[in-house]
Amino acid sequence: MTPILLHRRREPVYSQTMRFHRFGLALITVLALTGKCGPASAATSTDNGAPAIRVTDAAGRTVELARPAQRIVVVGNGPYIALDMLYMFPGVSRQLVGMEKKGSLASDFLPLLDPTFADKPALVSPGPEQIAVLHPDLVLTRGQGLDRIGVTLDAIHVPMVYLGMETPEQFYRDVANLGVLLGRPERAQEITAYYQSRIARIRAGWQGVPEAERPRVLVVEYTERGGAAAVRVPAKPWMQTLEVETAGGRPVWLDSAAPTSGWTVTNIEQIARWDPDRIILVVARAHDPEKAVAALKIDPQWRGLRAVRQDALCAFPFDLYGWDTPDPRWLLGMTWMAKTLHPDSFKSLDLDAEVHSFFGTLYGMDESAIDKSIVSKMWLGVR
Repeated sequence: MTPILLHRRREPVYSQTMRFHRFGLALITVLALTGKCGPASAATSTDNGAPAIRVTDAAGRTVELARPAQRIVVVGNGPYIALDMLYMFPGVSRQLVGMEKKGSLASDFLPLLDPTFADKPALVSPGPEQIAVLHPDLVLTRGQGLDRIGVTLDAIHVPMVYLGMETPEQFYRDVANLGVLLGRPERAQEITAYYQSRIARIRAGWQGVPEAERPRVLVVEYTERGGAAAVRVPAKPWMQTLEVETAGGRPVWLDSAAPTSGWTVTNIEQIARWDPDRIILVVARAHDPEKAVAALKIDPQWRGLRAVRQDALCAFPFDLYGWDTPDPRWLLGMTWMAKTLHPDSFKSLDLDAEVHSFFGTLYGMDESAIDKSIVSKMWLGVR
């Protein structure tokens, strides 16, 4: 996503001086902790003089490693999403030495795969000092532009790689980069092939449906404010939009969505003008999607919408995490949406079987573990 540039108020000279003084102290502390106060050492090279490992990350930066990463730390926005991608590579637990956590737990899912996950250091809003004491040789974060921590880690020669993950194309590049960084390019190819084969099947399933007959779909993020529903629509390049398009739907909101990134607030009057065939809610984890759908179905304003009257209002599925986000589960969301939008074209598609295939192939879970830990917590909304 393209970063939004904001005008910044000019600070007094004294404030600027103190801010850079604190930053300098932090940098000196990091340098001391990592033992990198002296000149940077050259990366190990191959026989022809080229670095052993080189990738171009989602921020467009070339990152070089002398060997496959042995000590990995994951930080930044939505760290569980990057961690879920990382754990598609078997055995990576031995290389993960720390991660940032945003809630009470770093992940609700990964302890199911890794009995040592809860013992790994979990950092809260970490600065470069907290990252550096873990002595990583690779730091992973989500984003498409260099941030403050990235600048600091670059200065002390701790490689940081940005993962895009917002579109299937970015996802494939991120997986390929991880394959190189971990010394597991063959596993990266297996993961990509799995996703591409499933997407090809989805597209083939609805290709014979004329465009005019493809359902007009509205995806809205739902929250409650002051007892009333508050809704907003995703940006054009975001995964929720791409899920609709790939599954053979026509997004109705694109002319009103933010042109680059972010969510755009909308209202019931605009939704009525769009008059979608189907409405799909993205419901925050703090809310019950079933209750959210039920509440809107009896809301006097929402009951006036054609999609609500025709029982075409539902919410995105989830298991431990939602299927609408850039988490690797977006493939399940895309599969569910194809079956929901084109039920006649996907009569033989078994969503339960797809869930077992996904977690079995990509995470090595056996059938009983999937039933106990995933299917038991899964909510599909509609089938």
